[in-house]
Amino acid sequence: MIYPDFNNIIINNSVGVSPVGSDTQLIAQQVAQLDFTRALEVGIGTGFIPIYLSTLNRQCEGIDINPQAINCASENAKLNQVDVKFFLSDLFANVTGKFELIIFNPPYGNVRSTFASKYLEIIKSLLPKENPLLSKITYLLIRKSRRQLISLFLDNVKSVLVDSGNIVILLHYSELDLIKDSKFRILGELGQQKLVCI
Repeated sequence: MIYPDFNNIIINNSVGVSPVGSDTQLIAQQVAQLDFTRALEVGIGTGFIPIYLSTLNRQCEGIDINPQAINCASENAKLNQVDVKFFLSDLFANVTGKFELIIFNPPYGNVRSTFASKYLEIIKSLLPKENPLLSKITYLLIRKSRRQLISLFLDNVKSVLVDSGNIVILLHYSELDLIKDSKFRILGELGQQKLVCI
């Protein structure tokens, strides 16, 4: 699919990889306006955000726990003739160096096993991402494990973030209490989700 509002990048999806949705596009638009030298997206899916930022001459690497996402993102980078570093990592396990910006759109679920993650992603890639009723039901079913994943992310992100760096994360409004002790600003909203910069 071609995205005219994003420098006409072309993104192909594959079964087992979360597709590009309005949440991904909101994050890409807002992150492109921020000041940073080196960024890292956690959970790249199709690679949309790092690829788009690359077309703006911005450096953004990407990680994912799902090998299919790494393959899909790498193919999409080649298709768009951009050089983006994508690599397999469970959160920050394989990340080296520090970044000025960390981007995270937490998945609906906290599946630490690569095997289980593979099947969860296949199911997610086949369902309509923009269906509000389906999203609401899914969120109610996974909210506890999702909160655990976000907490784990927040506990470990400082290991790869420079002192003056920022985090951009998309949270359900009920998850804002997880960052209540942090100074943050809201960059955008999408239904019951808030895109925040910490």
